[in-house]
Amino acid sequence: PPPVPPPPPAPRAAMPTGSVEVMTVLVMAAITHFARPSTLTPVGGIPTVQHVFYYGWVAALSTGLGALPLIFLGKVTDVWLGLSNAVAAGMMLSASLHLIQEGLDLDADGSVMLGMDVSHQIRVAAGFIMGMGFVIATKKWVESHEELKFGDLTGKDLRKVFLMVAVMTLHSLSEGLGIGVSFTGKDGAHLGAFISASLAMHNIPEGLAVALVLMPRGVSKFSTVLWSIFTSMPQPLIAVPVFMFASHFIFWQSVGLGFAAGSMIWVTCFELLADAIKDLSIKWTAVTTVASFAAGHILRQLIEPAE
Repeated sequence: PPPVPPPPPAPRAAMPTGSVEVMTVLVMAAITHFARPSTLTPVGGIPTVQHVFYYGWVAALSTGLGALPLIFLGKVTDVWLGLSNAVAAGMMLSASLHLIQEGLDLDADGSVMLGMDVSHQIRVAAGFIMGMGFVIATKKWVESHEELKFGDLTGKDLRKVFLMVAVMTLHSLSEGLGIGVSFTGKDGAHLGAFISASLAMHNIPEGLAVALVLMPRGVSKFSTVLWSIFTSMPQPLIAVPVFMFASHFIFWQSVGLGFAAGSMIWVTCFELLADAIKDLSIKWTAVTTVASFAAGHILRQLIEPAE
């Protein structure tokens, strides 16, 4: 009889998702431990690169706290999905207007381009337009690649999750720039610590906004917490080079704030609110969004009384 061919090799098993999540937590814990400076208060009042990174890192980790309340929720219904979208929309609108105001309130730096003064108002407006353009281009790219998958997510749910994670991650770039700049100057040690603490508080409702979009669409609870934290990872990564080369980044701060606001407002109006109206009535979408917007505004007022 003809020889029996050897059996094909067994397919290599992929690493379980749970293992990846556990490894991610262990890596984050290790970074938190080893990145901690010997003293949180800089010796002689002069912050180091390690101080800047660590404060930005802790601020980023705080984003995960916003997702924790949703861990205890049960099955997601259409009404809950609509409420989640409306609440997230209100929070993002509040954050977007705050970013615009922050950019407009920056001190004039006398920047000139092509012989013309480039005010912060112009830079915020330019960044705003670029932010909207980025989201539109990203949305078209995702829609043109129907084969894309993220776990069990495909199609419309994948697009919503992808846009939310991308926009909130890019939004963190401007916050990382703010941390880096705040550590420079005569009182950088104290101002940098204060700004980092304020951003840590800001990151909590932003983490909730991310979770309100991801978890109802099938992303696991543990993964939702990790993705919420991921959206703030640019904060420590950008803060360090900005701290080292502050004079080269200051021009772009207002542009970055406008970019973040533009991208967030586009996603809020044309994705989150549009979906909320489908699952809720226009009346309840408006009421929920306004209440969430007001809560976000009040929270920021409570956080920043001394600024």
